[in-house]
Amino acid sequence: MWHPTAFLVFFAFACFSVAMFAVYGFRGSMVGFSGQMAIVMSFALQKSVIPLPEQLLLIAGGGFWYLLLAGVSHRIFENKNTALNLADCIESTAEYLKINYQLLWNDPENAMELEQKLLKKQIEINTQHELLRELLYKDRKTQGQSNQTNRYLLIFIEILDIYELSLAAGVERELVKDIFATHQKALKPVKDLSAKSIVHLYALAEALQNGEELQLLQEDYSHLEACEAGLGEYVNEVGLPAAREGVLLLRNIIDAESKKWQKITIAKRVYGRLLENGSVTTNRADRKLFITTQDYSFKTLRENLSFESGTFKHALRFTTAMLIGYFTGQFLQHQNAYWILLTISVILRPNFGLTKQRAVHRIFGTLLGAAIGFVIVYVTDSRLVYGLLAIPVTFIGFSFLQKNYKIAATFITLVVVLLYSLLVDKTYEIILYRVVDTLVGAVISFLAIYLLWPSWEGKNIKTSISKSLESVAEYFREIDRLYHTKSVPDTGYRLSRKRAFIDTGNLLAAFQRLTEEPKSQRDHVSQVQAIVVLIQTFLNATAAMGTYIQNHETTPASEAYETMMRHILLNLQNVQEILRTGEETTMHDTGETEDASKILEDKYKKLEEVRAEELSQGFVPLKPEMRNRLQEGKLITEQLKWLYGLSDSMKQVVVYL
Repeated sequence: MWHPTAFLVFFAFACFSVAMFAVYGFRGSMVGFSGQMAIVMSFALQKSVIPLPEQLLLIAGGGFWYLLLAGVSHRIFENKNTALNLADCIESTAEYLKINYQLLWNDPENAMELEQKLLKKQIEINTQHELLRELLYKDRKTQGQSNQTNRYLLIFIEILDIYELSLAAGVERELVKDIFATHQKALKPVKDLSAKSIVHLYALAEALQNGEELQLLQEDYSHLEACEAGLGEYVNEVGLPAAREGVLLLRNIIDAESKKWQKITIAKRVYGRLLENGSVTTNRADRKLFITTQDYSFKTLRENLSFESGTFKHALRFTTAMLIGYFTGQFLQHQNAYWILLTISVILRPNFGLTKQRAVHRIFGTLLGAAIGFVIVYVTDSRLVYGLLAIPVTFIGFSFLQKNYKIAATFITLVVVLLYSLLVDKTYEIILYRVVDTLVGAVISFLAIYLLWPSWEGKNIKTSISKSLESVAEYFREIDRLYHTKSVPDTGYRLSRKRAFIDTGNLLAAFQRLTEEPKSQRDHVSQVQAIVVLIQTFLNATAAMGTYIQNHETTPASEAYETMMRHILLNLQNVQEILRTGEETTMHDTGETEDASKILEDKYKKLEEVRAEELSQGFVPLKPEMRNRLQEGKLITEQLKWLYGLSDSMKQVVVYL
């Protein structure tokens, strides 16, 4: 038998140790959570008449059986798992495009609500991208180049490019509404093309989920012809040169939508070849660079053993809450007081918002599940019915564990009631204990996250802002490099894009957590929201500029262009300096910025004058070279001015953080 003091010391050490596994990322968190469940379940086994060595052997046997079953199922359904995750990513991308479509073309009354949905969807998509990179690139590393994995990788690459194009889609939303408010007919072809792309993305996702054949897209340029006709009608209605700004704007949108359609077509053809078992090779020696690696050394753990680490504070918080839960269970002398510990393990998360959400869902699910269980037990006294119901209820409960915890808690509580009804006669007492213990555990968890070494997001938001700014600036530099070299996107570009998307997504997630915290802890929330929106808008504008440069012929970089780029990057550097030191140390001459902006504007005006001269001489058809120069002059000039304005606004806002 344990001495009480020795037991408490070991119990506290075990709780702290398993909680610290979270320093090793998501996998570490899952191992730690398994450890928490093992600690809790050990209390349930105290009442067992089976000797301890036999219990340990049975637990080990169950663990090895699960490992064997999981290994076999992974081998059998391995590609299916990848296909389902890829399908989820494609479906999320289609939903992102759908929300963007509503905001760009429909002018909805609930625009603010849709903007919030768009940000949440972006966080979800970034998480899916990380999972797919790991699945696809690591599969190729460990198993060699299977044809199926190569196909999935090619589809994923196209989806990444579609996502980049979709980020750029909403950049000039207000300008589109202003210019085409009374010319909606000209927009119909491009709106139809955008809607068509969304429908075909959904179809691709569904085909991947079900392993079904998909009708391959034939070479069809009717949408381009319709868009050109819409442009022609707009020019005829408004007349040149008044229509030029609208034409160039719509031309950029048409080019982006056509590129998106082209990539969807490629993805669908790759999928079609996958079903035909066609061979393909994708030799990428740089695949390791796209996987976010985790350092599993002891150094990582040692570096987190301080109050500067959120994981360390959470481990202390969790250990203290479990000790309080243990003493409370001893005081209440309930039949299954370990349910208090189970509730704490499930509810108590590292941040306030998620803990509050889990507590509400757990309480709701427990009350509803207990109520349903009470009705079933009251209506029938048949153990056969309880056993038959327990099987599907268990399946449903665990199926929803990751997707909807409220539903999962409802069905898991119900299955607990049903199983206990099979084993004991005091079912109503079990239901009461379950409800009381859940409420006690929820209260302890909520008080712990609020009072014990709280880790408020507002204290760490500057770090998330700084990291996002650094990644976005690097992405911006890579686009500048492509503009100079006129080369196709390479590994450096794709890695910078990946980091910018992920770090900005993490910033959005951090801000979302901040808004879920108590009002007393939300310092400068409006300023934080402003800087988050500015960074997201800067990323979207950067993506718009990048997609244009990739898909159009561009002229050599001018001195004015170089000045604008340099000053934008200096502004971003200044924002970083203000975040770190509170002062701006790297200055630049704003007069140079204004001069460079004017030079770019004058250059575009000269192109307009040349075109006006052509029109006056009867040269109505626009030559491709002139069209490209007009598009480039308009878009690059406007984007650089806007990006500079956004970076300058960041400087003005960040001083209040």
